[in-house]
Amino acid sequence: MRLAAALFGLATAVLPVSLPVAGLPVAPAQAQEATIAGPYLAAEHAARRGDIAAAADYYTEALAADPDNAVLLERAILHTTAAGRIETAVAMARKLRALNPESQIALLLLASEAFTRGDPQAILDLIAERQSATAPFVSYLIEAWAHFDLGRAGEARDALTALREGRTGGQAGSMLATYHLGLLDSALGNDADALTAYQETEQLSGTATDRLVRVQVEAMARSGQVTEAIAEIDAHLSTTLGDARLETLREDLAAGTIPGPIVTAGAEGAAEALFGISGFLTRGQNTIIGLAYSRLATYLNPDLTDAKILLAQLLRREGQYPLAIAAFESVPRSAPEALGAQIGRAQALQADGQIEPAIIAMREVTARFPRAVEAHTALGDMLRQEERWVDAAVAYDSAITLTDPIERHHWVLFYQRGIAYERADQWDQAEADFRRALELEPDQPLVLNYLGYSLVELRRNLAEAQDMIEKAVEQRPEDGYIVDSLGWVLWRVGEFQEAVKHLERAVELRPVDPVINDHFGDALWMVGRRTEARFQWKRALSFEPEAEEEARIRDKLARGLDEVLREEAEAGEPAIIGADDSQDPNGG
Repeated sequence: MRLAAALFGLATAVLPVSLPVAGLPVAPAQAQEATIAGPYLAAEHAARRGDIAAAADYYTEALAADPDNAVLLERAILHTTAAGRIETAVAMARKLRALNPESQIALLLLASEAFTRGDPQAILDLIAERQSATAPFVSYLIEAWAHFDLGRAGEARDALTALREGRTGGQAGSMLATYHLGLLDSALGNDADALTAYQETEQLSGTATDRLVRVQVEAMARSGQVTEAIAEIDAHLSTTLGDARLETLREDLAAGTIPGPIVTAGAEGAAEALFGISGFLTRGQNTIIGLAYSRLATYLNPDLTDAKILLAQLLRREGQYPLAIAAFESVPRSAPEALGAQIGRAQALQADGQIEPAIIAMREVTARFPRAVEAHTALGDMLRQEERWVDAAVAYDSAITLTDPIERHHWVLFYQRGIAYERADQWDQAEADFRRALELEPDQPLVLNYLGYSLVELRRNLAEAQDMIEKAVEQRPEDGYIVDSLGWVLWRVGEFQEAVKHLERAVELRPVDPVINDHFGDALWMVGRRTEARFQWKRALSFEPEAEEEARIRDKLARGLDEVLREEAEAGEPAIIGADDSQDPNGG
């Protein structure tokens, strides 16, 4: 929360609302409170469930009863901005500025509007009016780009340098300031210095985002290092399943087309600032602020498609699927980011429960981008989630066919196709894929667990399966599913006391999983703890197991596990390896 306060500086005060007590006479003041209470409570409820547009409407309605309430006005502005009603929010910001000159959201809206009408001096005047000794981090970035528009590159550099040295914003602030120094140098034609700043940004962040890679290689190309820039793109792509923007950039560089800097004006620099900060918010709980910043970024630079996609992703995460779909659709189909946007749109349709339209949309993506590995992978993921196993395997097969050469990080494609084959009862193909995944990524815990558990269920290669699962548990001791697998293989080989220990731990890690609770019940039964076993089976039923598992659990509750196991053994499916038809499951 300290990071949010430092970077964003938005008010967190609670709106003072006193509700009238039912049954008492309503005085004039109470009448006003009653008038504001309804829409205010409706706004708070809408905000909590993520309905941004409704929250904006209700907060605005509440303002009619208390128009000079600065905190209420700020909340209305924040949600109105997040809903994309920027012009309305700007008008409201002028009033809030008069009521509270320190309001950060009002400053950002008015500064953004000033950028769009080409008045950078007005921005500096707004910032100068602040009374507090310190300002949120984003204000300094905005100030720097206003200086840039006025032709005062020195002042812009001084402002960014001060930020990099830690005036405010902490390490995250220093990283963003360094990145903006690189953008400033690129805008001024100093790409060699920009490269140094971008490399420092990567060191501070500990990773290279796709966008950071792009600005780096573009600066390299403008510095005459085209061959090195292409090699850098290839190195980055070798660790991913694809990046349409980088692939397009590579094609352009190979054809001799050198792109210009991504920032050439103050509005674009300010948009980068708001977009960059909103990116931090995707990692926390400040979603409404992130939405507002992303909206302002696209207002300042309508061509900033990365901000549009981030906005759409945030809306999808908040369950605002129609708004998310619209945001994805706002990315031009001719843009390099169109592939990611169209995949996102199809996934938002799926999340909204529009399954068939989602699958149709995703198939359209693969038709439009037939050589995009990520398109076929996304289609496979969607079909797998909808349990269309055979179709999912076909989609993953298309992705694998397009992958040449096969690299270490492609293990995931074989793993995903293996799951689809296994669920489609095509075990030979599934096992081959799981083992191929392990060739590419030895000891990968997800693959070890899935293959090991499958072998246990098939009663095959139990020693190998146990070894695989033990290796997986060593790497992920807090993963309840993997711990459950170890407990279950021990149960299968008759080591019931050891199985109980691991399955009890698995239930602690995944307390509401029906399969894990069912397994734990079986283990308890086999060590004579019958009452506890029945309790676990009843718990498993409460967590909505699949129909086949539900029927088996009810049978165990009705007749006991001994009878169920004996009947299964007589049918040729002994549950415990090594038990023959004459053996009592409890060893008696």
